[in-house]
Order: sequence, then structure tokens, then C-alpha cells
Amino acid sequence: MIKRAANTVQVHIATYSEEYSDYKFLILKRSQKEKIYPGIWQVITGTMNDNETAIETALRETKEEIGLEPIKIWTIPYISQFFSVKTNIIHSAPVFGMLIKENDKIKLSDEHDNYLWLHLDLALEKLVLPSHREACKIFYEYILLTELGDIFQI
Repeated sequence: MIKRAANTVQVHIATYSEEYSDYKFLILKRSQKEKIYPGIWQVITGTMNDNETAIETALRETKEEIGLEPIKIWTIPYISQFFSVKTNIIHSAPVFGMLIKENDKIKLSDEHDNYLWLHLDLALEKLVLPSHREACKIFYEYILLTELGDIFQI
């Protein structure tokens, strides 16, 4: 029997570029030393600690993986799901969007060895996992570009 787990989060980071009058998205390249998905381009992901809420995990992972705190946070109306064949578990993950200042300096953890700020179309080309691509589109089109985003702001 397949089991289910809901102990991970997905976090999308954006900034508004004055130069381009549009949003850019942060994507991270996983280190080749990582056992899971080495070398892929991704967004921030993480596993909840005991007694930690999803938003607490999202904030902690953001601080750990890029060394920053957001100026705005949204819950994105999308649940990411993936299957682990090793554990026979379907994982469900709430998705968050965060806005940071354009001039904030990224400080990568050892989990990642590179990052890029990209417009939506280029970010979607680089992101490997379908759930990362889909959530990024929803964040941009449904949260950042519309007034509906206000109802999902935390």
C-alpha cells in the first residue's frame, strides 16, 4: 500500500526588478554532492522539524538556504505532490511565495552551488520538476499580477 506524508514545503522567491518593470524569480542549483537530485535547478524545499508549522518551515528553510527574510509572504493556492519510489510514499507539500528586496544579497547554503534571477519564461525552462514550474506560474499569474494575491498574503 502507498503511504502519504505531508511534512515538506516548497518556497518560491521573487523580487521586483525596477530595470525590467517585472518580477524575477530565484532558482537554485543543487550541489553535485547532494544525494537527492544533484545538479538540478529548483526552488527552496524543505522538511518540517517536529512541532513546526508549514510557514515556520518555509521561513526557516529560506533563511538557511539563501540567508534572507522576506518582505512579503503568500500561501499559494496549490499543493505540490511527488512520489518517492524508495519509500513508497506520496508527499504533499504546501507552497509559499516570498518577495525579497531587489538588492538583497543571497548567501547560499552548502546544499546549493549556484543561483540565478530569471524572468518567468526563463525560470520555467530551467526548473526541472513539474510541480516547481506549475507553482511558479501560479505565483506569478495569480498572486503577483492580480489583486487576488492580497487575500493569500500572510
